[in-house]
Amino acid sequence: MLYDQLFVSMERARWNLSRDIDLDAIEPAALTPEWILQVHEVCRDQLAALGATEMFLDGFRTDIDFCSFVSVWFYEEMEHHLVLRKYLEHLGEAVEELAPPRVPAGSGDAPAIDALTLRFLGEQRLAQRYAALAASVPEPVLGRIFTTLAAGEARHAAAYATYLRRAVTRQPAELPGVLRLVLWRLRGGDEAAPAVAADGGSGGSAAPPREDRHFIRRMQVLCRLLAPDSTPVSTLVAEEELPGLRPAAAGVL
Repeated sequence: MLYDQLFVSMERARWNLSRDIDLDAIEPAALTPEWILQVHEVCRDQLAALGATEMFLDGFRTDIDFCSFVSVWFYEEMEHHLVLRKYLEHLGEAVEELAPPRVPAGSGDAPAIDALTLRFLGEQRLAQRYAALAASVPEPVLGRIFTTLAAGEARHAAAYATYLRRAVTRQPAELPGVLRLVLWRLRGGDEAAPAVAADGGSGGSAAPPREDRHFIRRMQVLCRLLAPDSTPVSTLVAEEELPGLRPAAAGVL
């Protein structure tokens, strides 16, 4: 049970809203309307965990280990939402009852391993976003909150990587699909996974490439993370999927 170890490690790292965040120390004058709007948006976006939790509990309903972990992940994500809502309330901002962001159509039908991959990538993206906000925010309490949230999302990404690694170990044939999905996201795909056709390919047109000169190295790192003894990444991702980015990446290998 991966959950047993993850529960202990996450419990040790968990922060306390009433003890670790001094909302009475907020300096309202340091905030611009743009920053307040940013907090509103992040607060609302954290509610996306509601839909993701429902999807996971349905798609993984026979996996008590992973569903147990999801219960802890959901608690921590809603704590993220709560601290931002309390921050806004201390500023005198009206926080109406919010509807959770809509889960993209069809995402609930994605294969379980694809859902794990997208969540793993999503948690990393959130960690980077919050770290960037923490580095630039002019108000100290909000900076501490974003730093705390960034650390939490990074831990979540590591936990999802653990379950993704186990899934690939159990089903080695799934690794190429995982890497293709990562490549699709690096090329600028939307948050939702592309529809999966009956032959295993992606439905619809490909997302426009995002010129990321480090993408091959990132793919190699992910490949080693998920399957340390696997075939080199160059043989796992079809050559025709690479030309749009290979020339830019060649100079850093």
